[in-house]
Amino acid sequence: MRLAMYGGTFNPIHLGHMHAAAAVAEGLRLDRLLLMPAGIPPHKTLPEGSATPAQRLEMCRIAAGHIPRAEACPLELEREGASYTVDTLRELRQRYPKADLWLVVGTDMVLTFDRWRQPEEMAKLCRLAVVARDEQDRQSIADKAAALRENLGLVCDIIDCPAMPMSSTQVRESLDESLLHPDVLAYIRQHRLYLPSLEALRAEVERRVSPKRMTHIAGCERMAAEMARRHGVDDYTVRAAAILHDCTKALSEKEQLTLCEKWHIINDYGEGDFAQLIHADTGAETARREFKMPDDIVDAIRTHTTGDTGMTVLQSILYVADMCEETRTWPGVEELRALALTDLEAAVTSAMERTAAFIREQGREPYYKTLDALKLRKLPVETEEKS
Repeated sequence: MRLAMYGGTFNPIHLGHMHAAAAVAEGLRLDRLLLMPAGIPPHKTLPEGSATPAQRLEMCRIAAGHIPRAEACPLELEREGASYTVDTLRELRQRYPKADLWLVVGTDMVLTFDRWRQPEEMAKLCRLAVVARDEQDRQSIADKAAALRENLGLVCDIIDCPAMPMSSTQVRESLDESLLHPDVLAYIRQHRLYLPSLEALRAEVERRVSPKRMTHIAGCERMAAEMARRHGVDDYTVRAAAILHDCTKALSEKEQLTLCEKWHIINDYGEGDFAQLIHADTGAETARREFKMPDDIVDAIRTHTTGDTGMTVLQSILYVADMCEETRTWPGVEELRALALTDLEAAVTSAMERTAAFIREQGREPYYKTLDALKLRKLPVETEEKS
């Protein structure tokens, strides 16, 4: 059997890893390629907000489904203590005593191989499959391989693989669709991995808005978090939505229109409503594009000013919290606050009714989506079912 081990933190596994793995599987005509996420890397600390070991393994499983003859292996995750490659190779050799065994490494790793833990024993346990990104890489690898063979008896096979320059740090920070397999990206989004901390979100929004606006945002966050505890929404999700909901509120009309053009936002607000409403759309897209927020948070921000038909619990919480947070002092706000903690659906209806009444008192007509949502909420259950 021709077997190779490809290890790393895989935090997350990205297209650069997958491209190299596929090249190795093809170049060595492997029977099996083990993608092996490290448990406790001996020479590096995983950054705050990293995926759990189980999540890194699952992402490797997903990626392996798109790489010939690849599979995810939990061997290092199951071992206590630091993950030294020599220990893993020993165990693989015990499990597969007759296999031709390779360790997959990159250029930087092979150049420092003789400084690894017990390189002499590793040379007896396996060969190296070294991924060369370009001709310059290949020459450096060939020179080092000759020295390793002479000094350690280690055999190196060079695999040509055109560079896909990226780092896991870059991938975590950008979650760029061009750097991740769609199935891996879908898993990351489903499990809300690599999102910025609430502290980082607050600091960035505070930089963008006035102190008065930040006070409102903080009040909205506290109210939304209290509502979430009553209505079953996770804390991070509701707080992130509240922190970001007014993140573009300070922009001028010209700046808002520039963002609309840049991000192809189509708005149908009336001229008098534009300033009050458009920040929800630009804020939603800012949350998506700059802060990498998932769709449910983006949608909550988009509807927090107008409401909509078929609102989720998160959308409902943000819509109501924005209207009745602790700095709001309009007549009847205390009643809405109490309702928000006991009957969310009734609170949304009440908030929409109050908003519509307030706008009409100003001599304007409420936004049509608010009216449509309010009309639907007031339909008798029988009528709604028939429709």
